[in-house]
Amino acid sequence: MKRLINIIAIIFLVQGLAHAQKRKIEYGFRIGGGLAIQSIDNNNILSNNSIRAFNANIVVSFPILKYYYLRTSLGIANKGTVITEDALTTTNKIMYYELPVNIMRKYSIPTLGKIIAGVGGYFAMGDRGTLTYETPNSSTSNYVSFGNDNDFLKYDAGINLITGLELNNHLTFNLGYDLGLVNIASQPLKDSGYKSIYNRQFSITLGLSF
Repeated sequence: MKRLINIIAIIFLVQGLAHAQKRKIEYGFRIGGGLAIQSIDNNNILSNNSIRAFNANIVVSFPILKYYYLRTSLGIANKGTVITEDALTTTNKIMYYELPVNIMRKYSIPTLGKIIAGVGGYFAMGDRGTLTYETPNSSTSNYVSFGNDNDFLKYDAGINLITGLELNNHLTFNLGYDLGLVNIASQPLKDSGYKSIYNRQFSITLGLSF
């Protein structure tokens, strides 16, 4: 019985790969914005609010099985948050180079296009950012320094979810969510009461596919 199940699975896999070979690799780009926030564990924080984020990336989708694609992209994503502690408000904005990889499923809609849904992961590398400190009487800004002995860890990674619509005229509309799984708090932040900092981001993008 086990051998029969394996044979059936191999047949379906071969059929799926044969069908995938008839489809072309798809390319495209996306640009848009959204909201970013950081999940922070610190009992001294009075409030934690989102910032507006910008996203742009180049997308490549490889057909793998019938209706399924392996999608990867390379682009930039802004993440951060606004923290209030007593009379001090700190806004951090970090720009990452981000590489998501998703397994996509496409559902055809006659005369309109396709609905897409996917899940995967992302890897990100911090490039630059700013830290703005505001009190009732002053405002100062510094550039973010990366490293365990500085402001934040340089690398981030997590789960990436995406859904959207691909129209027959090649326009695409996408909704995405990044759930960071790496604690990017540096040692000085941990020493000052920030036990953990995790990136979160919701994005809406418009693009073209070819």
